[in-house]
Amino acid sequence: MTFKAIHQAADDQYADVYTATIVKNGTRSDGVFLDGRAPVRLIPSAGWSSTAAIVHVELSEDGETYVPLWSVSTAYTVPAVRSQASRVDPEQFWGVAYIRLIGTQARGTAVAQSTGSTISIVARLI
Repeated sequence: MTFKAIHQAADDQYADVYTATIVKNGTRSDGVFLDGRAPVRLIPSAGWSSTAAIVHVELSEDGETYVPLWSVSTAYTVPAVRSQASRVDPEQFWGVAYIRLIGTQARGTAVAQSTGSTISIVARLI
């Protein structure tokens, strides 16, 4: 979680930025505790694999057991382009404690990152 200026600390409308890390040759990020917030944007780092065009999202209540997020009978996905922000529907994440991100090809096949990679998760109270 980022530190806030004094005027920001009293105003929860400011976004917090969390970091999900995918290790070299890995396909999934570590779990990220959202602290009561919902993602509004995902920003893959410059090291993001260009073949990982989509991010699939998994959820957990305890940080141990993760399940895929589904929306209207379809797996919830977010476009992923290195160093570009992608909007996320925050309503999909009401009440979610932890998320984990998986970089995949368009068809859903997980893509290993050739180097360690991060995804910034911009989140706010909704």
